[in-house]
Amino acid sequence: MILVATAILLFACAADSTEEKLSAQVVDGAPESTAKEKAAGMADAGQDEKSTDSASALYSVECGQVNDAGEPFCYLDRDTYIGWRTFHGFCHRCHAQDAVGSTFAPNLLDRIQGFDFDAFVDRTANGFTGQVGVMPPWKDNPNVSKRYKELFAYLKARSDGALPRGRPKKKP
Repeated sequence: MILVATAILLFACAADSTEEKLSAQVVDGAPESTAKEKAAGMADAGQDEKSTDSASALYSVECGQVNDAGEPFCYLDRDTYIGWRTFHGFCHRCHAQDAVGSTFAPNLLDRIQGFDFDAFVDRTANGFTGQVGVMPPWKDNPNVSKRYKELFAYLKARSDGALPRGRPKKKP
């Protein structure tokens, strides 16, 4: 029974779906705030794009805005927003919305703290067999494999506590 459920979940997680187009509408009159910002100096430091330190600091988050319905939201830089879109297009089926984990896939907010960028890419590209389930390899899916840096930025922003749960918006 568990084996059948795992096989079904693997199929669902590995299924290729079209990327969802999300609108990033700016709310007029939203208060501007400058919350936690982190920026990497990849080009300035002359580091490779897959460098551990530079990739882990590639996000910018501005929280404190409120939409017309009175609900708070955060603005993300372009790459981190793409990471959020990619995660919720492909990864949330197993790792749950906002990367908090499920009964068969781990909480990535805890896991990502122990990973450098290279380890993250290796695990995401090649998959992983754990005690409970199996994560499929994503290296052959260009919708994911071209977005490792963005996924890592999104997950780091979530795990560092800079980005709360919920749907963010792309900075205007």
